[in-house]
Amino acid sequence: MMNLSFRITGSCIAVGLLLVGVLWEWYNDKNTYHFPKVTSSVNVETTDLSEKAIVADETLVIDRKIRGRTNFRGKRIWIDESFVSNLPLVVIHTDGGERPPAHIIWDNVEKQYVPNENAEIYLDGKISIYNSTDGTNCLDDTPTMESAIRLRRRGNSSVHYDKPQYLIKLVDKEGKPNRQNLLQMGADNEWVLNVSFIDKSLLRNYLAYATAKEVMPYVRDCRFCEVVWYDGQNYQYEGVYLLMEKIKVGKNRVNLPRFVENSKNLPFLLRRDRWEPDRLLLNNYARRENLLEGVLRVEWPDEKKLSKQSIQRITNQIDEFEKALFAEDYEEFLRYRDMIDIDSFVDYLILNEFFINYDAGFHSTYMYSSYDGKLTMGPVWDYDGSMDNYHKNSAKLDTSAFFKAPWFEQILRDPKFTQRVMERYQELRKSILSDESIGTFLDGMTVYLGASVDRDWARWGYFYKDGDYLTPEYPGQPDRNTKSHAEEVEKLKSILSEHGKWLDEHMDTLYQCVDPAAALYQDLETDRKDYRSALAVVFVAVFLISVRLVLKYESM
Repeated sequence: MMNLSFRITGSCIAVGLLLVGVLWEWYNDKNTYHFPKVTSSVNVETTDLSEKAIVADETLVIDRKIRGRTNFRGKRIWIDESFVSNLPLVVIHTDGGERPPAHIIWDNVEKQYVPNENAEIYLDGKISIYNSTDGTNCLDDTPTMESAIRLRRRGNSSVHYDKPQYLIKLVDKEGKPNRQNLLQMGADNEWVLNVSFIDKSLLRNYLAYATAKEVMPYVRDCRFCEVVWYDGQNYQYEGVYLLMEKIKVGKNRVNLPRFVENSKNLPFLLRRDRWEPDRLLLNNYARRENLLEGVLRVEWPDEKKLSKQSIQRITNQIDEFEKALFAEDYEEFLRYRDMIDIDSFVDYLILNEFFINYDAGFHSTYMYSSYDGKLTMGPVWDYDGSMDNYHKNSAKLDTSAFFKAPWFEQILRDPKFTQRVMERYQELRKSILSDESIGTFLDGMTVYLGASVDRDWARWGYFYKDGDYLTPEYPGQPDRNTKSHAEEVEKLKSILSEHGKWLDEHMDTLYQCVDPAAALYQDLETDRKDYRSALAVVFVAVFLISVRLVLKYESM
């Protein structure tokens, strides 16, 4: 009987320890962030364009004002229906192969971009997408999706690059929005063809979005594809792009509730960027007082649906937040905590600091608010010039830069916010921001892209190799321009590793921004759920159940 009792006791303890282990593993995994699994590459022979490569020669002229623009932009690589890709194919068909003009042009008098009022910026056309289940796509296949489209260029300075980006609006035969689920990203009628000409790695935006998607909501979905232009008779190869969602409010995008004007708090989507005419810009406190760079424009709701009272209510919400940020009274300053989703500000700072995105916070910066009245940062956008890819200045790997961004410079006066940033950075650095995680993901994506990289370099290699986009800051500075895709990917790994190591040791330098008097007030309440107390209760319960079972069997 004694041996049986010991066996039962041991079994109960083993079961208890097993349950404890399972629960602990679940908790740790729940708080660890991972990149999505990279799709396996297709091991088939695809089209080789090396013999058709456009190669730079002595006739290449680079526009020094718009460094992604050259006199080679009219050159073409012609292909036929035998073209085979390991990526989805996106074919754009316009009459005569016409391309849309730039929607903005530089005004030498105003010293800024202004609308191109002398051109019809949208072109009518047709889009065909080839996305077979076996992973190989050929132009003589049957398209998996077709639609009429309206097409225009997008971007600011990048609108003039040799390899432009496009906004695509799907329409039906009557010209009305035609919502389609492209490449399993959710149904919508507006899409973007992106991948900047200046990013020869093809991976900067994809890496940043894949990272952000694991830690923040509403980060846009995107899929690699190869783009082909069709003029009705011939096909022109245009290289690797990202087909992605447009940042907008919708069920499969930024999912805000329906706009109701008489609600207590109004939902909205804003963007901080350069001044643009003919856009609804807020006349908010920081703008009126000349306190911050850039302007806030209303992306949603549409201006036509907003009354003057609603515009003023949105402005008032931003005013209240900014007045708190710039308040000299510390207790008044700390009111900002109740006006924002603090975790979103923390994650937005970390991601843009880690990826050395100097443009974030100043331009292409989105934020939204729902019926709870709290301002939330995101979705993230635009990493073309990040990770040491800004042409005028090299990345400063041994310093932080994002602490100077609008709003963040003021929020960092709060030591509790700074503490949250440091703790969250350490958490992410152990998982998705680790050197190993990033290196493995970049290697996997390079394998996935496969021969499409060679084809893209055949099309645009004249600039990738000889464009010298990155200019030296001083005589004798080492050349930052790489000459191959493999070199550029290794450069990304090296830059992020070096900057990450510096942040590991110096993230606490953010405390230099802290206003000591702010620490006298209430602690920052967290919305992050800590399950450790609950798990402790479960662990104790498991142990007590084990003891009870032992006593039950011993009394038999």
